[in-house]
Amino acid sequence: MPNTEKGHQMASRADKTLEEIDGQVWPMPCCASYLEATCATLRKKPIGDFTVEDLRIMVAQDVGADVLKPFVLKMLRDNPMAEGDYYPGDLLEAAVKRWPDDDFLSDLAARNGK
Repeated sequence: MPNTEKGHQMASRADKTLEEIDGQVWPMPCCASYLEATCATLRKKPIGDFTVEDLRIMVAQDVGADVLKPFVLKMLRDNPMAEGDYYPGDLLEAAVKRWPDDDFLSDLAARNGK
């Protein structure tokens, strides 16, 4: 983990859930769709345990996206074409849609044909 403030903040959040960070506990809706149930469940999962698909879903649904952004950026730095359940680069595509003004993401997408 890099010795930077962001690196330390990311490390300190890796073992926490979105619920612990933002203090909001989402009840499981009685008639939840797959996506609603998945987002509610992921809010209870430690962020450091998120898969590419977990990050893709949450970013695409804008659930805790700003908290998750450092984790998304790290994953994309390591593998710009990180693949969730759909296709290579689906996380990058979701990130660019969520943060269209982020120069790093825009440049990464352009270099990788997204």
